[in-house]
Amino acid sequence: MARQKPKDEVLGEIKGRVPLYKDGLDVSGEIILCEEGLIVHCDGNTIKAPFRYVTMFEKSGELPLGKVSAEMDVYDQSGNKYYFHFALSDTHYNTIRRALGKD
Repeated sequence: MARQKPKDEVLGEIKGRVPLYKDGLDVSGEIILCEEGLIVHCDGNTIKAPFRYVTMFEKSGELPLGKVSAEMDVYDQSGNKYYFHFALSDTHYNTIRRALGKD
């Protein structure tokens, strides 16, 4: 029997997980990329949002060990705005940019 792919009931099939860092070494959260959006676990919040609810995702600096500092503004499905500042690998930064249609 074929194994079913993990799926979020609102945002569709889970495509990947991106670890987030606060100090460059210790994982402090994650972004789960889905077919239709993303789930952000960061700063004690869990936000589930379609890609179009992400209004800003930008690199704010370079860090050692192939990581970058990034900022993100995202609205939840109730219309509340959240601002996140975190570190992630440069490769994952580019993956999220492509998923958001920014590149």
